Amino acid sequence: MNKFGSTRRGFLKAMGQVSLGMLVNGSIVMRTLAQTKDPMMQHDYTGWENFHREQWSWDKKTRGTHLVNCTGSCPHFVYTRNGVVMREEQSKDIPKLNGVPEYNPRGCNKGECAVDYQYGPHRIKYPLIRVGERGEGKWRRVSWDEALEYVANGIVDTIKNDASDCISVFTPVPAVAPVSFAAGHRFASFIGGHTHTFFDWYADHPTGQTQVQGLQGDTCETADWYNGRTILMWGANSASTRIPDAHFLQEAVLNGSKMYVISPDFNSTATKADVFVPIKPGTDAALALSMVHVIVKEKLYDEHNLKEQTDLPFLIRTDTKMYLREADMVEGGSEEKFYTWDTKTKKPVLMKGSWGEEPEKRAKLQPGFMGRNTFVFPDGHLDLGDLDPALEGTFKVKLADGVKVNVQPVFEVYKPKLNEYTPENVSKITGVAPSVIIQMARDFAMNKPSMIITGGGTNHWYWSDTVLRAFILLCAVTGNEGYNGTGVNHYVGQWKPTPLLGVVKLSFPHSPKKHRFCQTTIWTYYHGNVYDAMENDGVDTAKYLREALETGQMPLYPQNGRDPKVFICYRGNWLNNAKGLDYVLRNLWPKMNLTVDMNFRMDSTALYSDVVLPSAHWYEKTDLSMTEEHTFIHMTEPAIAPLWESKPDWEIFALLSKKVGEVAKKKGFTKYFDEKFNIARDLTKLHDQQIDGGKLATDEQACQFILDNAPQTQGMTLDMIRKEGPQRFKSNWTSPMKEGVPYTPYQHFIMKKKPWPTLTGREQFYIDHPTFFELGVELPVYKAPVDADQYPLRFNTPHSRYSVHSTWKDNVLQQRLQRGGPMCEISPADAETRGIKDNDWVEVFNDHGRVVVRCKIRNGEQSGRVTMHHEPELYVDLLGGGNSQSPIPVRINPTALVGNYAHLKFKPNYYGPGGVQRDARVEIRRHTGSVTV
Repeated sequence: MNKFGSTRRGFLKAMGQVSLGMLVNGSIVMRTLAQTKDPMMQHDYTGWENFHREQWSWDKKTRGTHLVNCTGSCPHFVYTRNGVVMREEQSKDIPKLNGVPEYNPRGCNKGECAVDYQYGPHRIKYPLIRVGERGEGKWRRVSWDEALEYVANGIVDTIKNDASDCISVFTPVPAVAPVSFAAGHRFASFIGGHTHTFFDWYADHPTGQTQVQGLQGDTCETADWYNGRTILMWGANSASTRIPDAHFLQEAVLNGSKMYVISPDFNSTATKADVFVPIKPGTDAALALSMVHVIVKEKLYDEHNLKEQTDLPFLIRTDTKMYLREADMVEGGSEEKFYTWDTKTKKPVLMKGSWGEEPEKRAKLQPGFMGRNTFVFPDGHLDLGDLDPALEGTFKVKLADGVKVNVQPVFEVYKPKLNEYTPENVSKITGVAPSVIIQMARDFAMNKPSMIITGGGTNHWYWSDTVLRAFILLCAVTGNEGYNGTGVNHYVGQWKPTPLLGVVKLSFPHSPKKHRFCQTTIWTYYHGNVYDAMENDGVDTAKYLREALETGQMPLYPQNGRDPKVFICYRGNWLNNAKGLDYVLRNLWPKMNLTVDMNFRMDSTALYSDVVLPSAHWYEKTDLSMTEEHTFIHMTEPAIAPLWESKPDWEIFALLSKKVGEVAKKKGFTKYFDEKFNIARDLTKLHDQQIDGGKLATDEQACQFILDNAPQTQGMTLDMIRKEGPQRFKSNWTSPMKEGVPYTPYQHFIMKKKPWPTLTGREQFYIDHPTFFELGVELPVYKAPVDADQYPLRFNTPHSRYSVHSTWKDNVLQQRLQRGGPMCEISPADAETRGIKDNDWVEVFNDHGRVVVRCKIRNGEQSGRVTMHHEPELYVDLLGGGNSQSPIPVRINPTALVGNYAHLKFKPNYYGPGGVQRDARVEIRRHTGSVTV
């Protein structure tokens, strides 16, 4: 055995030396190879040469995956020798579905170097307490006991002197690692702190989908892409950002499907397209509505689907622009029941399934999504029977007070607006030729099934809700929903925790109703004193936000004007992800008495924290993993014990709960009464509560708890997953699971004809709310990108092929696949105008902030735009202390502040404003200062 493989300790010591040498002097391997005079000479392999050969042998194989928000959820095997993890490899054991290509092997360039973070120089090995200024990177190593006592003192003092709601706990999506997610939420729930939303904060939540469909969201698994005959890749770049699933598209095209790629830039997915459609940034809604215009004009629409499944036949009063409600027609009638005009009886008739209706006999089927439970209605409830709702015309009705008013179906009201979106008009907006618009519309309506695949490219705009509403309308008018190969399929983030009930029960032991949920976008905007410049675009954000907060439509913590005092972040990188980064560091961060980060690597949030606690790596703990991109749950487990002094998140919060109880006892402050939830809290019992008297003492027990408490996974065990591999969910959110058939959503509504969980009980395209009226978006319309920043270039911050958000941005192997660090991209024309040459250092700036980075001149980039792949760490090849978030403020769309309209109300990660970023405008110039990094 060579010196590296002889012992685990020797390996770790040697790897530390090798990593340091690689960072300082480049690759030690390449330097040693250069010393070989005769490359053909045969010689014995010893030392470092034999190490590479030996990594292909192992004495232990375990389950593993990468607990990072990439959407892949790729099951792997991890190979260990003598207590050292040698490598990871795709497990290739996801069960096959029928009639579609298989998921195996599933992985990407990033996941295959996950072990680098286990032994690399980025690893946080010991608890640290800051001794310099925040962000300065000066620490002292401390024991776990000292670190936990430091944190516990801050928590107890804050509860005693301020209030428990001054304590923030942030972590990202539960689907990535639900047990780790639950650990901190459970802790916050017991102490009375607040936790943060994330799906909306990232601008990943498709707000428009909630507005139309009353859902948090749902989408088909990616194997179903293969079933689409016309596929619109719209603001998504799967070849770069959905690497494990991109093959389904290529295989679909080879099988005869027609794929359009609609994107401002010629990207890696566009190279695989039948038709590339270059579009001006932010004009997607106009293009979609022009396609709808063509389909309606040529009568290619699915009339029955519109009448049964949408609100387009619902009646609107021409005098008030409001829906005609039962309360208008009948004394004591409901405000939440609505009418259509029956062409047979020539009378207004109440439509079934609206918000104001309850079923006579409740079915037992329960949902797993966040929204109104309409599954309690019997199958066939929306069936029209003899009713023939009118889509067009003007009719007169007599109200309860005797007044007669004219009413029109939503479709009739919408027609004049749709007529504005002729291909000729929209071509001037989008840059897409009229002939292309017409052909796409015909293909989508006639070459069915048709689907839209979309993501951050369309969802990260200020008016992204109108874009998603237009996309869904395009599917609704053509009947492309609820069947395999159809629908608006939105992928941004690994957001879908299918066994939601189990995750909720573990995370919120007092129930979600007795937990403080903070809306992160509002929290950051308010406490960070962010300036959004939206008065330049005619929107008074403060007015709408003040109304939402004063009326309780949206939450804000801490309450009663207090400032946040303690911020705990774990398994995420909140600060690096923060829109309005400069405002956050300048205005919000100084308000914190204590900032704590728990992670396995030193990231930007850790750099600006007071206490850093070392978490176990993905291959050193037990947790589950799932995604919307496939319908299988699998796991990771310890290949080795946690390295150095790191611990699993579940254990860290158990230890912290114990230390809080000890500190509270020392300080003589052990109990307080939480008036908001009528809970008497005893901090000395916190540890026993956290581990449920020993029933949840380990992360493995917590995993099994989730499986046992969700109908989608009941009957599954960790041993089953460990031995047999990924297990398919037994049920899902809005469609039944069919053996061997790819999951596609909405079949409970489309096929079983249960009401949609909206105000009208249908896909709702008309929203008769004052805020929507004021902003002119009561119907899906095109709203131009925001130009509040008075600068010439649109700032685009897409996902990178070589990282997952900030993870792997500092990985040497990934940097070698590109230019070695972060950069921005501009068109040759914009570079020439500004005297910029390829690889120059440039400053990207506006009134909100700046970042100095290298510049790449790219032929595929549109003039008038600068692109920078988002979220490089604040310490990686950047000058001036900023990153891609610096020029981006927090901008709140008032439509997302509505919380008093049936299905539009705040629930965490269900409805609320997002941290949109596509609308920022900047200028770029050569950087002439120091370039020392």
